[in-house]
Amino acid sequence: MKDDLRIISLVPSITELLVDLGLEAQIVGITKFCVHPKNLLKEKTVVGGTKNIKIDKIEALNPTIILCNKEENTKEIVTKCSKITKTYVSDLFTIKDVLNLIDYYGKILFCEDKASEIISEIELKLNDFNQFIKNKPTLNVVYFIWKNPWMIAANNTFINHLLEINNFNNIYKNLSRYPRDKH
Repeated sequence: MKDDLRIISLVPSITELLVDLGLEAQIVGITKFCVHPKNLLKEKTVVGGTKNIKIDKIEALNPTIILCNKEENTKEIVTKCSKITKTYVSDLFTIKDVLNLIDYYGKILFCEDKASEIISEIELKLNDFNQFIKNKPTLNVVYFIWKNPWMIAANNTFINHLLEINNFNNIYKNLSRYPRDKH
């Protein structure tokens, strides 16, 4: 079953996860932003970017699964991909969401043992980090994600979740998602 997989990843972080799960051989298509590990851009078919895909290239690869992310890929892309094959869309806000996604991928991609191993390692490191950070002072921060226009990470984002875990107070947490400077 695992050897029959033909995976297209339209998300750089998911591509890296697939490699960590031992699925590099099953990856047939990636985006131009999937730069880790470095050999993938030379060895796999690039099917466009995260927002601009080449649907004909995707179809020609005859994938069995396409992996997308709500944050990275448009609804139009997901719709087009869904007409080709099974298409899964992740939507992550917390580390728990990430752990659930790794578990889910382990099941649907036939690599449950490796997924469990990664989950255990993350949980152990997260517990150690929580002990380390618990007495650190809280600092006020702004997390810029883009320039022209200026954009920041506010509430309801994975970035905000990570800021909170690190004892950072996002001064824009009263706003939602990624507000832009109107100037």
